[in-house]
Amino acid sequence: MTNLSSAFRFSAVAAVLQLTVASLCMAGPPIVWQSLGGPEGGSVYALARDATSGALYAGTGYQHGYNRNAGSVFKSTDNGDHWSYVSADFFTAANPINTRVRGLAVNASGLVFAALEGAGVMRSVNGGVNWATFNTGLSDLSLRAVAISLAGEVYAAGATGGVFHLVGAAWSADNAGLGNLSARALAFGPGYMLVGTAGGGVFKRMTGGNWAAANNGVTDLTINGLYASANGARLLACTNTALFESTDHAASWHVLAGPFSGAAVWTACEVNGSILLGTASGLYVSDVPGTQWVSANNGYTGAACRVLLSDGAGSFLAGSFDEGVFRSTDGAQSWTQKNSGLYGRTVLRLVVTSKGYVVAGTNLQGIFRSDVLGTAWTGPMLPTRNIFAMAESPWGDLFAGNYTILPGGIPDGHAWRSSDDGLNWTPLDNGPIVSMVSGFAFPAAQQVICSTAWGVNSIRTSVTNGDQWSLLAPPPGNESYCLTRNAAGDLFIGSEGHGVLRFNAAAQTWTNLGLATLSQQFSIAINSQGHVFVGNDGNIKGVYKSTSNGDGLAPLNSFPSNYGYVIVCLPNDDLYVGTRDAGIQYSNNGGASWTTVNTGLPVTSCQAMTLGADGHLYAGVAGFGVYRSSAAVVSPLVGDIDGDGDVDDADVTLFANVLLGAEAMPIRVLRSDLSGDGRADGGDVTLMTHALIGA
Repeated sequence: MTNLSSAFRFSAVAAVLQLTVASLCMAGPPIVWQSLGGPEGGSVYALARDATSGALYAGTGYQHGYNRNAGSVFKSTDNGDHWSYVSADFFTAANPINTRVRGLAVNASGLVFAALEGAGVMRSVNGGVNWATFNTGLSDLSLRAVAISLAGEVYAAGATGGVFHLVGAAWSADNAGLGNLSARALAFGPGYMLVGTAGGGVFKRMTGGNWAAANNGVTDLTINGLYASANGARLLACTNTALFESTDHAASWHVLAGPFSGAAVWTACEVNGSILLGTASGLYVSDVPGTQWVSANNGYTGAACRVLLSDGAGSFLAGSFDEGVFRSTDGAQSWTQKNSGLYGRTVLRLVVTSKGYVVAGTNLQGIFRSDVLGTAWTGPMLPTRNIFAMAESPWGDLFAGNYTILPGGIPDGHAWRSSDDGLNWTPLDNGPIVSMVSGFAFPAAQQVICSTAWGVNSIRTSVTNGDQWSLLAPPPGNESYCLTRNAAGDLFIGSEGHGVLRFNAAAQTWTNLGLATLSQQFSIAINSQGHVFVGNDGNIKGVYKSTSNGDGLAPLNSFPSNYGYVIVCLPNDDLYVGTRDAGIQYSNNGGASWTTVNTGLPVTSCQAMTLGADGHLYAGVAGFGVYRSSAAVVSPLVGDIDGDGDVDDADVTLFANVLLGAEAMPIRVLRSDLSGDGRADGGDVTLMTHALIGA
């Protein structure tokens, strides 16, 4: 017997696996989306603790759309073992593209304040259950920090507006003497307050006084973080190149040198008198004087650490830029990842392989893999890379393309190939090295077409499965943000401000089909009738359509968004489109009208979507990982275990092997659960027999 329930929580979502005992058919909405439980983790910018209840809060940031960011707040009541999403109100009470959480603070009354990157302050009076905007008097909504003073007063740091003080129910600018209004960090000592700025260094203000520069000895005036011990005996200033310490209440500073010197230092706190430091290269801990340093990355697998939090009882939390939250209970000697229920990754590209593996390419955080059974996620593979293209070839190899901007603004992009369903990747660089790889097509066995942008602006072809490449001639002359091939072999690419282009395979010529200078295109799809659908990013209607092989592209005016990030055409020509601001849209009439199908989704941004081999839709939801439609939109032929379109002896053999535990391919295990009860066992034998004889 093969038991599926432990992997996919089938007791809660049994409907997900119900297969109708019928021939091939199609099913439309209603759709309910259910989380595949990952990939968890992501970018954590803020941490806070309620000193009274012990509840923890984590603030995330992620890509909500092209060049747009958002964020969420998660809460834990068991010291980080489990997290719950608590900030759904951000998407109704604030502009969702401005909600990256840059600061969190909880006062003695349990009021929770979230400092958002472009939407000011959100406040909760009931432990995160509900949130409301709290911006009266706040002239700068681009915040970088929020903090509670030793006297219990609330302050916020604005990126251009300086320091704000909460007086009653309104904010008041508190900038007298502040020579730099780009405030980034706040700290408090006995009788004084510090603010760290971008370019002006540290400023200090005595209670009731004005601000004055406090940079004696500070040589890097870009302050990323500040720390003050309980009595102010030790102050720490984290900068882009060094760590500075003051032991005289900011009258003077000196450098604490370590292996992190020269790189960005983000956050600091104390561990039994020693210094725990979060930097661009991970964690470090010092001796008590701060003169000797060692790596503190045992168990910490994140890259940069943006925030540290002590619970005051010996445990520490570290928020990483890419791998979520880590916890230490032994004074930072070791760390354990604690991301159950915490999400902060945006899936940009998504493939469900023919074997049933779910492979997700993310924004700046590489590739992760699970399967249709909901097995725990593996990754990241290709860490730190922005995955902008993914596709499975007809012969089973996976191809991925990335674009990444390295330090110093150096573009870095590659095509990659995996022959083990996404676990290991080989770079395919025997040809032009480009800064962005955006799409793949597969005309024939071992033949790959690859589109690129930024640096080469070309289409590459390979007849050796990507081992060797040549340039397609003539070149399109424009960058390509997406690539699609129709049944006749014509290629379609979308660009940034240069329109949609078509390569006529017979004539070997390119034609510009329009939409130049208006938008950029991230998705082009073609239905069974040859109709071309183009998804746009802003400025114009989100989806355009042509019934003439790309000629005469016209807007689908009933489409409710200007953002068509991903388009999926089903075999029966039903359409599903992921947007930035209207969630997932469905049309069963070629785009003449649309229905919103967002039930179960936590946010309205979907940048990746695909039809799985199990007939279900899979969606990459901004900041929340991968979701799966509860019901199949293409119902498979029951008993067709190998997926070849009929039920025969080969399927019986595979079915028997699944029951005996000799066959573990995820898609075959899933198809063997004919009864939909969450496990493939003897209870499915009768249904398999009926499927075989056509009963």
